Amino acid sequence: LASCLVGSEMCIRDRSSAGNFSKALGRFQREDPTFRVHLDPDSNQTIISGMGELHLEIYIERMKREYNTDVVSGKPQVNFRETIRAPAKFDYTHKKQSGGSGQFGKVQGRLEPILTEAGLASNDVEFEVEIVGNPIPPQLIPSVENGFREAANSGSLVGHAVQGVRFVLEDGASHVVDSNDVAFRLAAQGAFRQAYAQADPTVLEPIMAVEITAPTEFQGSVIGSINK
Repeated sequence: LASCLVGSEMCIRDRSSAGNFSKALGRFQREDPTFRVHLDPDSNQTIISGMGELHLEIYIERMKREYNTDVVSGKPQVNFRETIRAPAKFDYTHKKQSGGSGQFGKVQGRLEPILTEAGLASNDVEFEVEIVGNPIPPQLIPSVENGFREAANSGSLVGHAVQGVRFVLEDGASHVVDSNDVAFRLAAQGAFRQAYAQADPTVLEPIMAVEITAPTEFQGSVIGSINK
């Protein structure tokens, strides 16, 4: 069972223990190659994994006893994703005036799903420009893209990243004085949220790839267990 790892999420109760927390994890990894630690980039959780629950519980207890570090542990957060199942139009204007120069940015276009050949949501997030003329100054187009990509980092259903979507910019409007980077970035974020709510959003659950190696005589039993 050398490759059978059990994972757990953990964090410290007291920020003052952060130094001891890092020292303990570093020492445990040096002493035991089967004890692994990594930071999940999506959830920002510290994940420990080992040979089983008892294995991890021993290290958590040692951390409390030897390093005076009280930790909170639990199951790692599942990294869901969000996507859309239908195209939707957007026509959004960001306008703010509070004395002096204000903010103005208008974007129009569509949000559409990107599917793989198997009909599943793609992992991609794409931005396309189909504007005729210069209703939006070319130097502000990157601001629209940045705003869209920032908004796609957190969907409105469960707050996880959105994938399998294409933001197509078709038209817009600008103001000589009030149009700037911030205005069009915020306009794109508002446009994404507007269209996303109308594009039949859904939550994607992770798909695990499992490989099983077993002697031929146990093939029937293994397949039976999987089917259950």
